[in-house]
Amino acid sequence: MNHRLILRLAAFVGVVFGIALMFGPDALMRAYGAEGLNNAGRGMAMLCGSLLTAFAIMNFAASRAPDMAEIHYVLIGNLVAFTLGFVITLYRQLMVETVPDTAWLNVILNLGFAALFGYLYMASPAGYRLHSRTHHA
Repeated sequence: MNHRLILRLAAFVGVVFGIALMFGPDALMRAYGAEGLNNAGRGMAMLCGSLLTAFAIMNFAASRAPDMAEIHYVLIGNLVAFTLGFVITLYRQLMVETVPDTAWLNVILNLGFAALFGYLYMASPAGYRLHSRTHHA
């Protein structure tokens, strides 16, 4: 799977969730069957939506790079974001009783993208050099 496809897929998912959180956080919560948000939660959801949208735009722009070496730091940023997202969503799914079963979608999306960006990072020239057995001085 090439980096362009993965970045564009992440951009698509990011813009869908980002716009939903920016302009309709309560509707998204209802779609999940989750509790409604209070005013502070709504504001935080809208801010998170703006960040997801920004990440989506960055990923789409990076998808146009002809070589993965040019977007090494974008790969690292995505890998960290999706790995942390996976840990947080899994923890909440397992430990917080009020999280609906429909939120397993978030766990799966974060795990899937963490794996894909991990693959891209290891396949990139910088990731390969960093983790190869022979280290040159």
